[in-house]
Amino acid sequence: MRVAEVDCMRIHLEGAAAVASILLAGCLEPAPTSTGTLTARQTYDQRAWPALSTCAGCHGKQPAIDFLAPGTADGAYTTVFAFQPPVVDVEVPSASLLLTMGKHTGPAFSPDAAVGVLEWLEAERDEKMPSAGNTVRVGPVLPTPGTAITLDLGVNGAQLTLMPESSEAGLYFSHVTVTAGASSGVHLTHPLFVSRPPKPILDSVDRFGALDAKVAAGGQLELGPAWFLDFTSTDYLSIHFSTLEAPQ
Repeated sequence: MRVAEVDCMRIHLEGAAAVASILLAGCLEPAPTSTGTLTARQTYDQRAWPALSTCAGCHGKQPAIDFLAPGTADGAYTTVFAFQPPVVDVEVPSASLLLTMGKHTGPAFSPDAAVGVLEWLEAERDEKMPSAGNTVRVGPVLPTPGTAITLDLGVNGAQLTLMPESSEAGLYFSHVTVTAGASSGVHLTHPLFVSRPPKPILDSVDRFGALDAKVAAGGQLELGPAWFLDFTSTDYLSIHFSTLEAPQ
């Protein structure tokens, strides 16, 4: 065999070995995902802010819509969580107004930009949101003392009514009432109340954790009064039900 042929074979074998090594490494240790090794803040800096910075011209300066104020990555990271009404939904990232507003006076996100923002919000959820399990969410809603809140439960006209009252501490409801629709009852279990400041807070007492109730058509179930000392009345509120359905 000639020298040139030997060298060619050696290069071919070394190349094949290198490829095999790469493939084997991939089998033994999965390649990291784009956010798998990043914190939520790092994902924001690397994936979300490049997209959001294009929105900061308006949303970093204009009153009432300045949820990216003052227009810098560091400043906007704080502002975007504190802004009211919320533009980010840590519990259900894909429902965030940042992603759902689409084309407005400004352009909608490109598909790649939307993916980057969603990856960031999902990372925030994984870090900040205590697990509420596989639940049905109602809300969010902002309680106003002295004004009744009626929420559609999405089950044949069933409703949840909350009556917030002024309180020196926490969030107080004088009534928490479930009313079934006129034509069908409702089955509900474990309503978990979640306050939604920048970092969501679950009801530490989990006062309705053992609830498993069926309310007949046209009937009512009074769950309150209820006092949530961990919550603030100026923050939005949502309720997660483990079960929310028509009776079987």
